[in-house]
Amino acid sequence: MLLFLLIGTFVVDADMAMQKKTEVKMLLELANHHATFVVDPVLKTEGVIDLLEDEALQRFDRRMSENGGYQRQQYSYVPGAKSVTTDPIPFVRHYVDFRAWRQDLTLRLQYNGDSFVTVSATPGPVRQGGGQLQITVVTERGEELQLAPKKMVGPSHIVVAYVDERPFLPILPGHSFPVVSVEEVKF
Repeated sequence: MLLFLLIGTFVVDADMAMQKKTEVKMLLELANHHATFVVDPVLKTEGVIDLLEDEALQRFDRRMSENGGYQRQQYSYVPGAKSVTTDPIPFVRHYVDFRAWRQDLTLRLQYNGDSFVTVSATPGPVRQGGGQLQITVVTERGEELQLAPKKMVGPSHIVVAYVDERPFLPILPGHSFPVVSVEEVKF
């Protein structure tokens, strides 16, 4: 009976982790979508779509607060009482402007348990239909996580968050996973 209870606990814990991943992904997508409507009005009249990054981050923060109860403190989102996660979510953002979106981009990010930073942003060859984005996250244990490649179809705002959650029972392992949102800047 104890064995079945333990197996059931692992199943419930794994299901909770998947639900959190889905929920955080949705929160990032909604916030990033809202952020990408902040274009420079002067450049837009000249036919150039460019993001006003400070204002975009403010809009992103507002949506993370409204939809998930998160408040930004420097480069982490701290959960509120009704947030889907219990631990802060560090994030990295990168903007690919109108001059570089056709070029491949390789982002290498590092999570060390406290901070999440961009180690390198390496441009690659130019593709007519838009560049390919490849993201690698190096964990605190040195494990390299390759995220599925994304294709950029215009100037893009990229947000990568790293969820590192304590388990819901101390006998279980914690949950750690990256989540990415890539949104084209809106006209």
